[in-house]
Amino acid sequence: MQVPNRIEQPHVEALRRSITLFEDWDHRYGGGLARAAMAGQLEWACRAIRQASASPAVRRQWLSTAARLGDVVGWACFDAGEDAGTTRGYFVRSIQLATEAEDVQQRAHTVTSLSRRLTYSGKAKESLQIVGLARSGWRDLPPLGRAVIGIVEARAYASLRDAEECRRAVGLCDEHFDASPADGAYDPTWGYYADLGQILGDAGHAMCDLALTANDPALTDATITRLHAAYELHPGTVARSRALTMIRIACLQAHQGNVAAALPSARAGCTDAAGVYSSRLRDDVRVLAHMLENVDAEPDLKDDLVAVRAQLSGVAASQV
Repeated sequence: MQVPNRIEQPHVEALRRSITLFEDWDHRYGGGLARAAMAGQLEWACRAIRQASASPAVRRQWLSTAARLGDVVGWACFDAGEDAGTTRGYFVRSIQLATEAEDVQQRAHTVTSLSRRLTYSGKAKESLQIVGLARSGWRDLPPLGRAVIGIVEARAYASLRDAEECRRAVGLCDEHFDASPADGAYDPTWGYYADLGQILGDAGHAMCDLALTANDPALTDATITRLHAAYELHPGTVARSRALTMIRIACLQAHQGNVAAALPSARAGCTDAAGVYSSRLRDDVRVLAHMLENVDAEPDLKDDLVAVRAQLSGVAASQV
């Protein structure tokens, strides 16, 4: 696609609208289908930076918007299970673009995205080192940005089985979310996290990682309660979040040995997963399927258990 000779404000607004559509697609269907289109748009935006003229102010806006797009592409690739090098490359490009634009907020946001990927890949210590880059601009971050740092630190500490630090980070997340202004949803960088359901769910997933490896009934109960609250607040437009949350609730219930509760939760998660293409969802579905292979169900639940196992197998097979 040809780039304009000169980038003007309408071009910036058009690119922002494209990103909004990509983000909506990602939340509804996962990163598995749209990442190629996102990557193509990013390459075009970067080519425009090199080839087109612009006023200094518009150039900074374009760089900042391209950085946001790079963050979205990196996240979609991570969610789709792309190789680590490809995913990291998009995040690094986003950080470079944000740095050139002097956009502290977008730079910090992309750092938290990269931190999540590192934790998911079993590199929690490196994740904590990376998130230190976001903390370096702590004074400039709004409460929602600080809440997100709490989320990614909680996920990393949970992966390291550090219960005390995980709980501290969850508390940090909740504290700063409560301090966020009423108009936080309009923040162009952090507005997505102005949603209580998102905060409850994200930090709840960190608690889930910890609860599944600990013999702590109180923690498990608290995590289920938090994730249920998140699920009730997730609208249908974020199908991936709904599916991930309910599948993890089912995992916790299976961990408790509560098969009667885990089975309807698993069915609900599978229903939400229809049409979602996410390697993260596939991985969680496989964890739940493995847990349900090793449970002893009451006689009146055995047929239901067999049906749910088959449903989970179908969902896992449908992911790309």
